[in-house]
Amino acid sequence: MLVLLGKFNKEWSNSGVSKNLGATKANEAWDILHNEFKGSSKVGLCKLQDLRRDFENINLKEIETMQVFLDRFIELVNQMKNNYGDKIKDKKIDEKVLISLLEKFDPIVSVIEETKDLSIMTIQELIGSLKPFEIIATF
Repeated sequence: MLVLLGKFNKEWSNSGVSKNLGATKANEAWDILHNEFKGSSKVGLCKLQDLRRDFENINLKEIETMQVFLDRFIELVNQMKNNYGDKIKDKKIDEKVLISLLEKFDPIVSVIEETKDLSIMTIQELIGSLKPFEIIATF
């Protein structure tokens, strides 16, 4: 393993990439690239705060389908969790989806809140409960 790493570092040093980054070793280049694309911890905190603000402000738009909204919403939550380590709970996610819907969804939201335990309900279960109502609500 050490021989392989030594060989890689030698090849890395001879490549033009290391000179462009100002790095002499692969791990130095990794640190540079990581900071450039992921950001330092302060930059990461700022990005997470932006995502949290987006989370608080996201709503289903009158002109979009439930699926488009849910795709936007899930992408946002995944960025918060996977890229920045946010520990947002499923219950908060489910509650946010329910309060982000249009008024025409109020009847199904009431039914879900009264009959389901949001503390153990997954987002997939919630989506499964909402999808059939979207078809009915569009008529």
